[in-house]
Amino acid sequence: MSRHLINKIDSTDTVVLLLAAAVMIVFLPVYGFEFVSFDDAIHITNNPHVQNGLTVDGIKWAFTTTIEGNWVPLMWITHMIDAAIYGVNPGGHHMSNLILHIINSIVLFLLFKEMTGELWRSALVAALFAVHPAHVESVAWVSERKDLISALFWFITMSFYVKYTRQPSRKSYAYVIIFFILGLMSKPMLVTLPFVLLLIDSWPLGRLKQTPLSKLIIEKIPMFIISGVFSVITYYAQKNYKAVISLAELPYSLRMGNVLTAYVKYLKNAVIPTGLSVFYPRMEAVEAWQWIGAVVILLAVTICAVLVVKRSPYILTGWFWFLGTMVPVIGLVQVGAQGMADRYTYIPFIGLFIMAAYALPTKISQRLPVKIISFAIICTCTALSVKQVRYWQNSTSLLTHASQTIKTSALLFYNLGTVLAETGKYDQSLKAFDKAIAIDPKNADAYINKGTVYMRIHQFDKAAENFNSAIAIKPDIPEAYNGLGEAMMTVGNHKAAAEMFQKALLINPNYKRAHSNLNMIIERGIIK
Repeated sequence: MSRHLINKIDSTDTVVLLLAAAVMIVFLPVYGFEFVSFDDAIHITNNPHVQNGLTVDGIKWAFTTTIEGNWVPLMWITHMIDAAIYGVNPGGHHMSNLILHIINSIVLFLLFKEMTGELWRSALVAALFAVHPAHVESVAWVSERKDLISALFWFITMSFYVKYTRQPSRKSYAYVIIFFILGLMSKPMLVTLPFVLLLIDSWPLGRLKQTPLSKLIIEKIPMFIISGVFSVITYYAQKNYKAVISLAELPYSLRMGNVLTAYVKYLKNAVIPTGLSVFYPRMEAVEAWQWIGAVVILLAVTICAVLVVKRSPYILTGWFWFLGTMVPVIGLVQVGAQGMADRYTYIPFIGLFIMAAYALPTKISQRLPVKIISFAIICTCTALSVKQVRYWQNSTSLLTHASQTIKTSALLFYNLGTVLAETGKYDQSLKAFDKAIAIDPKNADAYINKGTVYMRIHQFDKAAENFNSAIAIKPDIPEAYNGLGEAMMTVGNHKAAAEMFQKALLINPNYKRAHSNLNMIIERGIIK
């Protein structure tokens, strides 16, 4: 059966259909999935600009906002279009992601077939891209729409660039610039695209054989300038959003240790895509053997890629594609608490797929045993992705799996406890908060949420105990004082409760809940 099928895959149309079918097999279940607690509220469910659909005011907002530390107006517009069509029905938003991923997989295949003239190898690159488990996050998470949109513009830009190299003209170069800018307006990850164009100038386009490197660099100066402008915009947007971690908080030595080890972990996830998680905490300490081992591995592959460049130029292109496109997200400028993320691999892993697909000489790669092995690899990735997709059906399943996979993250257990509390699973939520506190005893937010759960199950003494613990850790959290005040008010200690509400309002005079609680006591005449 498999041999007959493999022998039938001998045309572009067949490959296109199989790529679409493979993506459908893996991702079609997302139609029945919910939104998740990670960012979907910011992007859709609690965002009035998006929920109002595609409006003039919404478009103005999309082009002026830097919420989440990014300027990505085209990403916001796609969410608005979805909201206009589907409302807040998550199935429709998920299906848009699925369709975009199908388009990206097909365009990637056609792009490499156009550049290399190789059907089988191009199909393998696209198939790995389509069904690799590390790419599940970018497709199954509605909030990662920016990965899909920016990748589409990335591939279109490359397609126009290939046409430009074969028939140079101002018009064709203008298309390259236009789609490049559109991609950057979807996600600033495209700042590395000019570098990738230099790589494909070497292989597979072979332009370096006829054109000096200096001329090829000069040719791309407008793109490098545009990348620089968007890099500055992104840096200041993230800094204003207070997302950039300072050197005082994360020293350069530790930062570099995280960068090196992250590269190796990404390599592991590319080859053995198991144990994936929605969140990977950055390392708080990097042992000497870890960063030395990482340096040895990365240098060894780099030296090998340089040494075999004449015989196997695709190795150098693929390897430096991976290394270079990871630079904006590898952690040199640390944003957020994560050490790495599966969504960051959507474009970079293409470089590794190139290395895998073009590793064998043409005559050997056309032999049936090699095709069968390739088919088996794709089937394995598909099976692993089908399993990975299931974790994204809702916040509880996603965070339960993540906390079982990454057992040392207080943030994951905290978020799991919060989600469980929202769904009324109070006993389980308390256990999750306890695990978060065991990992990070200074997690004041976990104590506050734990206190809130005890309030809901009418254990007011334990609630007060947890609010007091939060205050002892961080005395400037108004929610802790308000929670303690509510616990006191419930047991009849109104005077002490009023003092807590007043302390909350000293910290945040606009805290509506504390105002309401204090006014309730005043209206009852308990205090003046």
